[in-house]
Amino acid sequence: MEIDDFKRMVARLEQESARAPRRYRAKVAALAVLGFLILGLVLAAVGFGLVALVGIAGAMLFTGGAALLLLLKLGKLLFLLAIPLWFTLKSAVQALFIRLPVPAGREITRAEAPALFAALDDMRRKMDGPRFHHVLIVNEVNAAVVQRPAFGLIGWPRNYLLLGLPLLECIAPDEALAIVAHEYGHLAGSHGRFSAFIYRLRHTWSMVQAYMEHFQGWLGRLVLPLVRWYGPYFNAYTYVLARADEYNADAASAQLVGASSAAHALKRVNLIAPHYDDYLRRTLERVGDEAAPPSDLLHCWATQVRGDMQEASMKRWLDDALDREGHFTDTHPTLRARLAALSGEEHLFQALPPALSGEAASQAWLGAALPALRQQLQEQWAAELSGDWSERHADLRQQRARLAELRALDAPDTEQQIELLRLALFLEPENDLRAPLAAFTAAHPEHAVGHYLEGVARLDKGEREGLAALERAMALDPDATKAVCERAHAFLAERGETDLAEEYAVRWRERDLFERQSG
Repeated sequence: MEIDDFKRMVARLEQESARAPRRYRAKVAALAVLGFLILGLVLAAVGFGLVALVGIAGAMLFTGGAALLLLLKLGKLLFLLAIPLWFTLKSAVQALFIRLPVPAGREITRAEAPALFAALDDMRRKMDGPRFHHVLIVNEVNAAVVQRPAFGLIGWPRNYLLLGLPLLECIAPDEALAIVAHEYGHLAGSHGRFSAFIYRLRHTWSMVQAYMEHFQGWLGRLVLPLVRWYGPYFNAYTYVLARADEYNADAASAQLVGASSAAHALKRVNLIAPHYDDYLRRTLERVGDEAAPPSDLLHCWATQVRGDMQEASMKRWLDDALDREGHFTDTHPTLRARLAALSGEEHLFQALPPALSGEAASQAWLGAALPALRQQLQEQWAAELSGDWSERHADLRQQRARLAELRALDAPDTEQQIELLRLALFLEPENDLRAPLAAFTAAHPEHAVGHYLEGVARLDKGEREGLAALERAMALDPDATKAVCERAHAFLAERGETDLAEEYAVRWRERDLFERQSG
């Protein structure tokens, strides 16, 4: 199916789902049944092929004489035909019963956090849903619910609640409960169980389709057209269903804590996430000066950094989130659409949520267990990062030593000059190297690396002239095409010039295809 046809189908299904949600769910259920029928056809075809091969071999074996001699000659061929059929059958069946991995995190018990479990118990009573079998604290700005059945698609599901500690440190208890209630809304009620099943089925079908793409011969000609026809329809229907479920979960959250708290929570997540990303980026930049990762990551976040958000930054982050356009394959609606569904008062969308006053959810819910949790999670983070951090630290020290060595040269040659400029551009981004790079490319107009570095330096300063320098580098060295397109695409996409950015994306794909075919 062409992309434009897929987009039009998704748009039509959005309207259909909004008009008659129950009938739409029934159509999704029917489509899921059709998928099982298609999979049954595939397994039957593969099984028939295996039975036929075994039957031929058996007939030859028991006929004797010339047939036995023919079996000896054709035995290898029959064996080679049977192997892919067997592995296809095995892989398809395994895909039906694949189990989601156990979520990672530090499990917390009722004895450690009685206030948290009291809030969860109250939420469960009001929303009439299943219990959480495990509650995990994770080092993310996120909260999520994971349902993990015992046998792939079906069977005694275990419900996991994942709570991101960096998020809980910056949000009020009622807003944190709004976020948890949203996630819980995906489990509560019959629609929650059905949607969880469809989510797992979509994951299974993606694996089945990957297996089937390798089918060859008569089997491929039989099943691949059917699978390729079914896949886009199943994805389109379930993407729309997933977005509808997000609105339902938001409504459940608003019913529990109020539309105002639910809206504030949605905004707050879109402010905390970029702030925490920036904090992590600045932390990782310390790798050049410190031999080991810091052991106080979450302590500093909770006690110092979380309150450093400037109003200008908050307004920019919120505006970015509100301006973000949805993609037709998204399983979540845009922030603007979700806020509109909650309140409809568009003039309030750009208002920042109120400043956090009183206890954060982390303190209110985790109490005396909070310091130990911070310590455990930040020690785990440091331990996981330790090896890569040490290697990176040593590499940066070596590069800095090389930069100092190059600067000490009285008369560096051409390659030493460009190496010096490259290292300085990478190691000292605060310095403006546009002038020395322009001087280098003027003196060496055929040096592709020089033009590339000048283009990068200019784009980093917001200059469109950098695109011309990158184009020159690409013309001089076609092997630089992908690197040039990546830089240009990122620059243009950030400025909202999507059409021109897409042109670079097309050129990247064309070059990638050329390299794979010629390599």
